[in-house]
Amino acid sequence: MTGLGDSADKTVVVYQEGPGGDGGGVLPAIEATLRHAAEAFQVVVVRSRSELDVCLRSADPVLIVIDADRLDAAALERSVAVVRADPGRGWVPVLAMVDASNLAVLGEILGLPLVDFIVKPFASEELWGRVRVALHQAGVVARLERERDELSRRAMTDGLTGLDNAACILERCERELSRARRYGQPLSCLLIDIDNFKAVNDSYGHPVGNEVLRGLAQLLRQSVRGSDAVGRYGGEEFLLLLPQTDQSGAMALGERLRRTIEKHSFKVGLAVVRVTVSIGVATFPSRGVMGRETLFLAVDRAVYRAKSLGRNQVACLEQENGPLDEGESAVGRR
Repeated sequence: MTGLGDSADKTVVVYQEGPGGDGGGVLPAIEATLRHAAEAFQVVVVRSRSELDVCLRSADPVLIVIDADRLDAAALERSVAVVRADPGRGWVPVLAMVDASNLAVLGEILGLPLVDFIVKPFASEELWGRVRVALHQAGVVARLERERDELSRRAMTDGLTGLDNAACILERCERELSRARRYGQPLSCLLIDIDNFKAVNDSYGHPVGNEVLRGLAQLLRQSVRGSDAVGRYGGEEFLLLLPQTDQSGAMALGERLRRTIEKHSFKVGLAVVRVTVSIGVATFPSRGVMGRETLFLAVDRAVYRAKSLGRNQVACLEQENGPLDEGESAVGRR
């Protein structure tokens, strides 16, 4: 390993397969070029694809330089594949150094993704120019990937509470149901509805009501397992998915959450707000619950039952008779 000073914070990996040496001046040329760059770089030399794989996982390279003359076309392609396959490293540029007479490898380089080349021998100015172009292109790709990931995250996140939004929790439910069927395990669902939430908004204003929703979202997230999913299902409704949890376990959790929320004071500025919740519980598999639609219908009816029992209750449908009917949905009856 060759470093360019203790302040180096960017890593350039040089892949020279085979025994050590200066690679025909490749390594000294790279070091000399990067030493004059405005940013500090560290150069790390690896001698095999296994070392390259380890380096990718332990370091944070901004550029991979491959001495392509030491590889045939197939070996070069496999080496680049190692870089592209590593999670989070698909955008890292690869600069291949190749002799003009090595036409087989040169032709292979042109077909590889995010791979540029420089022909030996080269001047340091030319090398630095290629490096700058590679780093610029990589920066653009990395930024676009970050923006894409952020847009994807926002599309699946509730903007007010930071929880999963309804679309995300529905998708998660499908995955959890598939897993429950595959392994013969239960999946329970809790629908939590704040009682008389309109009165909170009317008494304190919507900004305070929004803070109560944020506070309740945080309280729910802190009260469940990491494997559980918590989402905002509607205006003042929150949905919890509980993998590997049967009805009795879900009812117990629901009751614990109900008591915790009842005792909690949401402090927003000078206002101190107390709320209660009605919680519906439904479990797959159970009577009439065969998939996502019937699971959500059952938990919705269970919330309605909790409301009809006087609110601030936890309820399920085990004492009710008759098939689930979409016309019995409690949506809009809160």
